[in-house]
Amino acid sequence: MKNSKRAIYILSFLSMILLGGMLNSCQQDEFAYAKVGDLFQPKFVLTAPVVKSNSIAVVWYKVNDAVSYTVELHLDNYYSSLFKSYTITDTQILMDDIPYKTQFYIRVRANSDNPQFNSQWAYTNALTEERPTYAHILQPVEKVNITETEVTVSWTVDAANPVDSISVAPAQSKEIPAVGRKLTPSEISLGQAKIEGLEKSTAYNVNVYDNNKPRVYDRPYNQVSFRSAGPSPGQILVMKGDDLDALLKKNNTDATIPEGTEYFLEAGSLFKITPFTISKGFKLTGGTQGAKPQIEMNGNWNITEGSFLTSLAFENIRFYQTIDASYFFNSGTSWTIGEVSIYNCDFNNFKRGFWRHQGSGKYKEVGNFEMTYCTLDEVGGHSGTYGTFVLGSAGADNFKRAVFNNCTFMRDYYGTTNNAYNFKNLFDYGTSTYPIYLEYSNITIYDYAYNRSLINMPAAVGSTLVFKNVLLASACGKIIQAIAAGSTATYSNNYTTTNYLLGPASIQGTALGISALDLFVNPKAGDLTIKDANSPIVTNKVGDTRWLPK
Repeated sequence: MKNSKRAIYILSFLSMILLGGMLNSCQQDEFAYAKVGDLFQPKFVLTAPVVKSNSIAVVWYKVNDAVSYTVELHLDNYYSSLFKSYTITDTQILMDDIPYKTQFYIRVRANSDNPQFNSQWAYTNALTEERPTYAHILQPVEKVNITETEVTVSWTVDAANPVDSISVAPAQSKEIPAVGRKLTPSEISLGQAKIEGLEKSTAYNVNVYDNNKPRVYDRPYNQVSFRSAGPSPGQILVMKGDDLDALLKKNNTDATIPEGTEYFLEAGSLFKITPFTISKGFKLTGGTQGAKPQIEMNGNWNITEGSFLTSLAFENIRFYQTIDASYFFNSGTSWTIGEVSIYNCDFNNFKRGFWRHQGSGKYKEVGNFEMTYCTLDEVGGHSGTYGTFVLGSAGADNFKRAVFNNCTFMRDYYGTTNNAYNFKNLFDYGTSTYPIYLEYSNITIYDYAYNRSLINMPAAVGSTLVFKNVLLASACGKIIQAIAAGSTATYSNNYTTTNYLLGPASIQGTALGISALDLFVNPKAGDLTIKDANSPIVTNKVGDTRWLPK
């Protein structure tokens, strides 16, 4: 037994000796701690950096044997997005003129004459202050000024806030180059510049600058954003020669095609369709690198009974009809649409009306209707005219909001010389009692709704009508045929030519004292460009602004 215990003791002792030898060996290998001159990491004097406006000051104690210090500003707390790096010999730094209202993550390192012995990083962070009040002169970019590869940017010309350069930079992709340049004297005086060389369907940020200001981040004015035109991921690209009619009808009943699908139509293309009864919303978008795509219709859109559509949208397309008693939309069913958007479209040859509701008691609801930068021209001309918008479901129409902006309504007795064969109104709300917000702003009306009242909403108690920046150059009748009790109508900055026989008082407007023939370049041929650049229509930006001289 004693011999056994002794054997165990000896084996244990030998094991300890062997283990000690292994430890000594490890201390000599590459993983052992090397007793070298690693510098201490810097220690901050203050608990937090000092921030004043868009400057940050950081102070730390001296590190013995340090030959310099590296200070890094990062935009994320993983220190993977370096904004700026400084190498200095002092123990304090003022990082001046950096972006306003930005969270910076800061780290400081002591550097040795041998980089192998540089210290570890010391970390802190700081938030720069809001930028002081400055002028917001850059205007939102209108869709009408955007193509696949170009954008026209506008700003307010103000001697107190000069502009000398512009940049258009991708909002997301770092691979796509930004476009920036100095402005020409002509662009500076006009307050407008065209930027070329953009990528299709790309989000961009726009800035204009005054580079005479000494501080970099005080030079830009307010930033605006836009997306260039063109097909985006998920769109269905429809090329010249494709059968748009068959595609729309097929997808209307295909459960695998989601509502809101966008069809991007190649510029310069022509499609012929027989409109059908819509079961789910969609968007038709025309390309902008060339002439607007055209859609020839031989019927009108309708909506399936009981449907709920999120939206219908049409953009940058010319539509025209080929049948006689025609509309763009005509429905006698019951349905709901969240939103209808019609942008930069032309409508021709719709002879009986544009948008009609019928079907007694068939409830129809439109949450928001917007028509912007659109033209109805050479329409009407049918003996049984109904009008531009006629909602006649015997009180079952609920248009919550309808806004018409920068639109032109003109020449509405197409194919005849009888101006009584015209569209009899702009908006007739029939006997609906649902209150509506109805707005017409920057509208040009020429040779349209002859001797007809424009607005009729006799039963919709509590409605709102806004009529502003309207140029009335037509022998229309009363602006309002009837408006329900408790409703409000506001007018501002409206003008009339001598063609409007009832005079400007009815729209609280101003008489120009000249006829449409004297005001426009060639109205009978459809050119409503304002002749006189000094006209109050130009200086006050009245009517459809697309007709203002460039």
